[in-house]
Amino acid sequence: MRLLLFLPVISGLLLWWVIRKDNRRQFVRQRLLALTRRGVSEAPPSLRRTIRQAASIIPKKLRSGLDAAFEATGNRIGTLHLTAAGLLAAVIVVGFTSLIMGLNPGFVTLFGLVAASVAPVLALRFAQSRYQQRFLNVFPDALDLVRRGIRAGVPVNEALVVAAREIADPVGSELRRALDQVQVGVLMIDALQAAADRVRIADFRFMVVALALHQKTGGGLAETLGNLSAVIRARKALRLKARALSAEAKVSAMVLAALPFLVGGAMYVLNRSLTQSLFADPRGRFMIGLAFISLVMGLTIMYALVRRAVR
Repeated sequence: MRLLLFLPVISGLLLWWVIRKDNRRQFVRQRLLALTRRGVSEAPPSLRRTIRQAASIIPKKLRSGLDAAFEATGNRIGTLHLTAAGLLAAVIVVGFTSLIMGLNPGFVTLFGLVAASVAPVLALRFAQSRYQQRFLNVFPDALDLVRRGIRAGVPVNEALVVAAREIADPVGSELRRALDQVQVGVLMIDALQAAADRVRIADFRFMVVALALHQKTGGGLAETLGNLSAVIRARKALRLKARALSAEAKVSAMVLAALPFLVGGAMYVLNRSLTQSLFADPRGRFMIGLAFISLVMGLTIMYALVRRAVR
């Protein structure tokens, strides 16, 4: 039980450490961006040393894969966030399995390692999903703006410049990043393809393919972009309708999940001597742990089914 009392303190310290390191990383990135905009060809030695030391910790292949995964989240999280998520999950699982379930140290270590490995992956995928959802919420507006510009006789590149300037982030920021690459000599299609690889959204890839085909063979690009925008909006409307229809099931699941805690609390108040054996006896704590795991697994399966249905 002592370890559970220290869990909030450990979580707070981990959160403070992650925020501090993330602020330092953002400061270094802003300095590099400022140096690039001023045309400085080389960063100060102290700054280069800091970046080199931070990059040398992770192997090159793993670092490149992590960089691509972090870019798919809009660079909102980093290695420190994943490390903190793994450590926090390991501490919670170790405390739960050792103090409540009463398992032997071998199983406790195994479950702790599994939690430390799975939690960063789940955190990374959750951040990527959030970023992609934010991108798709704004992307139809960018397509409509480009389509109207093309119909008005504006070149495709100029229409993309207007969309990058007028559309909100993250679509605007990705388009601006692609246009910055174009200014240094990269082809527009290659820059947009690199943006599509970062975002990892099929609709954005389809837009890049449509632009590439229009550049080579011509055709009705405005009509293609209009159809793509209509498909994305229809898919969003269908997803919102499915969420509205599944709201009742979600509320029912929340009520059913809260009932064991409410009934257990009521029984503890009404007959404390009867329910204390669950907490005093190791077998009772083991049963509580199994019930909690079953509840979490059931809620997770229901959440996965609903999420797949409304995707």
